[in-house]
Amino acid sequence: MRPSRLLANHKEQEIFDRAVRDSAIALVTVRADDGWSTFKCRFLERDPQGTYFVLDHQPPAGGTLPMLGLGQYVGVNFRHGSRKIMFSTVVEAKGKFLLPDNREIAAIRYRWPDALTELQRRSFYRTPVPSGTMLIANLWPGGAERRAEAQRSALQVVTGQLIDLSCGGALIEVHQQTTPPWTENQTLGVDLQLGDGKPALTVDGHFKGFRAREGAPSTIAIQFVGFEMSVEGQVNMQRLSHAVQRLHRIGAATANARR
Repeated sequence: MRPSRLLANHKEQEIFDRAVRDSAIALVTVRADDGWSTFKCRFLERDPQGTYFVLDHQPPAGGTLPMLGLGQYVGVNFRHGSRKIMFSTVVEAKGKFLLPDNREIAAIRYRWPDALTELQRRSFYRTPVPSGTMLIANLWPGGAERRAEAQRSALQVVTGQLIDLSCGGALIEVHQQTTPPWTENQTLGVDLQLGDGKPALTVDGHFKGFRAREGAPSTIAIQFVGFEMSVEGQVNMQRLSHAVQRLHRIGAATANARR
């Protein structure tokens, strides 16, 4: 599951060729005024010289897409076989793309990425935190950049315990029955204890829902966001991947010991 950097140009071209051939779905992440915005699109084309690639920019039915400006920095991730590919890039041009059936659709040309990061897709499968392992999580509105404000108690901080973890998100058990005043996909700051002997990992996440459970603690679902946008984010992703592996090994060893 260890992430690796893909440096060979021919490998990058093979990956993009397959994405175009399969019209692969890409998840694009962009910084917004109130946190992060993500949207889905499809691969349309890649430059044979490896200088750019093209994604469609079609809003979902009844929905809208963020406005992207020339030179805007975005993150992209998509599936490639048993792996997930992640990178950052820049908007180079906006316009129309002519499909084989002569239909025109809105599209955006992006700069070829400087480097790709790959992760095994199983790093994104939810791994339960083994019984007897307590990992504390703190959540607050506004994202990681408002951590200091949250520590000064100027923001509402919700504290809970990790139930499961993946590189894509987490489920957190909280001892409250009232829904936090957060809206779906609102950006939150998240402090996670990972049990690796290091300080808590601070990341951005989207609030994906609150579930009250009769006779049991409530849960909050979080989807991590923004890792593709910086070297620090990709390092954080690697640390999460290692934590997911470790929890999986502990859980497997515990299950085998009970047999």
